[in-house]
Amino acid sequence: MTKSNHAKQIETLTSSQNHGQSGSDDEHIVELENTGRRKFIGYMLKGSSFAVALHITSGAIRPQDANARLLGIPELADELDLTDLLLISGDPFYYDYLIKITSDNRVRFELPRMEVGQGILTAAMMILAEELDVEMSSIDATLSPAEIRRATGQITGGSHAVTSLWDPLRKVAAALLHKIKLSAAVHFGISVNEISTENGFAIDNNGSRIAYSELTAGVEGRNDAARLAKPKDPSQYKIIGTPQKRADARDIVTGKLDFAMDLDIPDAMPTVVARPPSLGGCVITYDDSEAIGLPGVLAIKEVPLDVDANSSGVAVVARSFGEAFRARDALNITWSEGAAEHLSDAEVIEQLRAINLPTLPKIPLATDSVGGEFIFPYLAHAPMETMTAVADATGSKIRVWTGAKTPLAAQAKIARELGVLPTDVEVNVIQSGGSFGRRLFFDAAVEGARISQIVNRPIKLMFTRQDDTKFGRARPLSLHNVKATYTRGFLIGKKVLSFDHRAATAELDLEHGFGDGITALGGELAPAAFSQTVWHSTQLVQYKFGATSLLLNEKKFVVPTSSWRGIYSGTAAVANEIVVDELARAMNEDECQFRLQMLDDERSKAVLRKVSREGKWGRRMKKGRAQGLGLHKEYKSRAAVLVELQTFKNPEKECKVTKIVVALDVNRVLNPTGLEAQVIGAATDAITYMIRTSLHLDNGAIRESSYGDFEIARMRNTPPKIEVHFMPPNGETPGGAGELVVPAAAAAIANAFARATGIAPRRFPLRDFYPEG
Repeated sequence: MTKSNHAKQIETLTSSQNHGQSGSDDEHIVELENTGRRKFIGYMLKGSSFAVALHITSGAIRPQDANARLLGIPELADELDLTDLLLISGDPFYYDYLIKITSDNRVRFELPRMEVGQGILTAAMMILAEELDVEMSSIDATLSPAEIRRATGQITGGSHAVTSLWDPLRKVAAALLHKIKLSAAVHFGISVNEISTENGFAIDNNGSRIAYSELTAGVEGRNDAARLAKPKDPSQYKIIGTPQKRADARDIVTGKLDFAMDLDIPDAMPTVVARPPSLGGCVITYDDSEAIGLPGVLAIKEVPLDVDANSSGVAVVARSFGEAFRARDALNITWSEGAAEHLSDAEVIEQLRAINLPTLPKIPLATDSVGGEFIFPYLAHAPMETMTAVADATGSKIRVWTGAKTPLAAQAKIARELGVLPTDVEVNVIQSGGSFGRRLFFDAAVEGARISQIVNRPIKLMFTRQDDTKFGRARPLSLHNVKATYTRGFLIGKKVLSFDHRAATAELDLEHGFGDGITALGGELAPAAFSQTVWHSTQLVQYKFGATSLLLNEKKFVVPTSSWRGIYSGTAAVANEIVVDELARAMNEDECQFRLQMLDDERSKAVLRKVSREGKWGRRMKKGRAQGLGLHKEYKSRAAVLVELQTFKNPEKECKVTKIVVALDVNRVLNPTGLEAQVIGAATDAITYMIRTSLHLDNGAIRESSYGDFEIARMRNTPPKIEVHFMPPNGETPGGAGELVVPAAAAAIANAFARATGIAPRRFPLRDFYPEG
């Protein structure tokens, strides 16, 4: 396939397969930034020393230090973003793979990342098949266990998995193929340049063939020499860039794929835990006299809980989960009050307001401003598969099987908690059903190992849906003050002078660090420094808005937290885009044209033009209906989303998204089918958290308990069609995509709601705060 044909195929692929081509204005080429380790270290030190200099105590800035916050590093993400930090920190360990050629000429491959449904296992197999000249069906791929030698090279998060795999996996595979060709040349007695390869065979110039398995056993371990290997030129691609079905799809739908609870680990018994009624509660006394005599019950013990280290519960081990549940419900437990028994959402919001910093004042008579306070609630990750782990801590070697996106951090914490060396802990990474940030933490693995040690038997621990909703981790509740100031236009016309964002959030737990034991410990000991580093490496304003500042302050509350779909961008970037819309209207500009005039990034302009054309921006709509736009730049990628939304007079019907159009620039698309699925999932999640649902903190406890009251979007809440348009290849290395569309789609929904109703959305989800009467 030639480059031009490849670009044309990607450009025309949409969910309906019937859309036109991009114009030349969409084909602006921008090369990826080349950031060195020295720059990375410098910014890390800046971010950390900045946070320390603010004298942060218990997550809050002391009032006398408020002015110091203005010395922050806004727009760091424009030069050095989180993708850069992850790539640079992991780069020394990326050239470490197991790629074995088996005796039956198949390829055995271990992926040192976590597959939770995002399709990176398939993407890695596509890279490997392309570079080795084999069929994807001949590759047997599994997930790598925690390997200490990989250090920071095994984290799955920040939408950087494919980006981090791209060069190392291609080059290791290319080096292996060269080794195969060299062996074949010796075998045939000809020059290596006369050897070709196809479907797992080396072929000489007479057509004689020899299987790879007769030439090499493959590679295993670190292979830094592969950095010099030369992968295929994109013009030679036969697999990369073509639509491919998920390699594991059939095994999932037929039940062949084993998740953690499906594993047949000898003597591992089903286990559940009775947890306190409020967050941070502890067992005072418990009576198990009725429960212990029930059929199938093997052990009942009080245990510490990992989601909140100051909390405790009662573990029940039985022959089946049904028997374990019955025994758990028969326990008579006296609980202490939780750490914040009377704390509710309203109090959290007031405390966040107290620590938030003011935006810059406007100049009387000469300037005006738009913006306001935005409140985003606690939110559950709600993956289809809850947190689970199989653990055996009965011998000298502790063994755990779980879905872990940071297996090395899990290994380090289990070792620390159980008093052994990390080398004495084996963490086997099992494919899991969803994450959205939840499996960056490994609560079930740590609890499971503890319980196994206490009861002295292997166990299978499962968080129930209620456990994970009420006692698991959540996206932090956050409050955002955003203000854009512009001239009134008396003498010099209307110009944007400043854009200020002040975020006060419940502390985001980043104790997993960059996924290894060392930075995980740093994340625990200096959480403020890690939060500031992540905030400033993810947040930016991509418009020419004069002086911009984006500042974060956090405070720790009782609700355990974890990143959710975009870390900070799922809230902060959404608030920014809502204010951009309001700024356009205040300045009497069309929202799309205003963005095009103000954007400082050509790739962002291209996706915005694309989505406005394909979505027919500005078309006339009936009363109560409107379009909305949202734009996001992160992970070396760009996304623009156009939403059409309908409102109703009956508040019970709420508003409904009737159409979504997405334009995406991720530099290079590996698998259009897989990426389209990710985009549709991200857009659907935006509907969930902007319109439908949230978690509520009531007197120290989470109100919601399951999908019954944490109402994720159903089929009736989603549009009949979501159009996805991919821009032509715009650079060699693929950018991140997993979370990219979430902020853009969420902002587009809020902006469509505002244009349909005339109401400025300030608190979410919409149906809780803006019923249509």
